[in-house]
Formats: sequence, C-alpha cells, structure tokens
Amino acid sequence: MPLELRFQFGDRHMSKIFDTFLRNETAIKRIFARYFRRLEDVEDLSQEVFMKCFAAEMRTDIHDPKAFLLRSARNLAFSELKRKVRTTTDSIEDSGGSDVYMDEAGISAETQLDTRRKLTALSQAIASLPPRHRRAFWMRKIEDLKLAQIAARLDVSVSTAKKYVAEALLMCETHLRKQGYEPTEFGAFPAVRGGGSRSDAAVYAMVGGVKDISDSE
Repeated sequence: MPLELRFQFGDRHMSKIFDTFLRNETAIKRIFARYFRRLEDVEDLSQEVFMKCFAAEMRTDIHDPKAFLLRSARNLAFSELKRKVRTTTDSIEDSGGSDVYMDEAGISAETQLDTRRKLTALSQAIASLPPRHRRAFWMRKIEDLKLAQIAARLDVSVSTAKKYVAEALLMCETHLRKQGYEPTEFGAFPAVRGGGSRSDAAVYAMVGGVKDISDSE
C-alpha cells in the first residue's frame, strides 16, 4: 500500500521528513528492493522507515532529512534481513498447524499488516498538519502533556492550545476519511511489538485514544 500524494493542507505545512520522503520515495524503495523481491515487503518497509523517521523528527530537529531517511532505510533493511534469517531457523510446526500465522503475542500477520497500514495513514495525517497544530497534537496525545504545559511551550494561551489540539483532531479525522478510514477505527490497537512486528513504539503511541482530547483542567 504505497503512500499517496494527496494532502489537503499543501506542501508548506508538511513536516520536513514527510516532504523529503515524498520527494525521495523511489530512492528509498530502491534500497529495500536490493534485498527483498516481494513488492509487499518493499512497500511495507518504506512505510515503516517513514513512520520511524517521522517519530524521530517529532522528538528532535533533523538537519539533513534526506540523509537521515536513506541511512534509516539502509539500517532497517539490514535489520530486517537479520530478522528473516533468524525466523527461517525456527520450525513452522510451532504454529500448531494453524493456517494463519500468529506472532508471539498471538497477533495474526493479517492484523499486523492492517495495523501498520492504519498507522501509516495516521502518521500521514499528523505529518500534514500545520506546524503549531502538529506540535500541539503531538504534545497532547504522545507526550501526554496538560494544556497549560502545551500553552507554555508554544507561548500561547491555554484556550489557544486547546483550540490547536481540537482543530488538529478534526483535520486528522478528515484526512483519515479521505484515505477510506473511519476515525472510530483508531480507538485502540493491539500492542504488536513482538514476533514479526518492527514498528517503532512511539508511532504506536499515536493511536492511544486519538478521539479523546478533553482535559480535566
């Protein structure tokens, strides 16, 4: 499932990682194509490297997004190759004859794929937000900061901080619907972190209660 070039807020609002990924998506996929023949693997890994790099961008400033993305892609490719080698040494009989592959946490491969696709869509939605809305949303939903703390960091009033978070949520919901998802699908995700999962924990945190933005303050 390739990342699509349809964004409602315009390039000027995109995160640097998001914009750079779109401009260099072919080069990134070429890195994975050197080691993996299946188109699904190339697409999946390309999505994952974007999510990992976007999560990193929200924690710190990335001075050279292109170099960071390409280096991350190479590292992920090598890491995945090692994982596949380890996997091939395990007996497939451990699945008990089941027709559906289950990882160590009891999550099917199909569910893992669906989760990663939803995470990609959600990552795109957040990355396409205007900068202040994106920062406010991230601080509220990922860092779990109070509105007063967000307001202090952004140097705005508490009411303005709450407005940013609320508007960001609406923008994300609109984006997700355009991608064919209902926001209610993002209320909770399985903690797919063992077995065949490779996604960064910070990205999984994005789906933790996306619908709830109210504050007790």
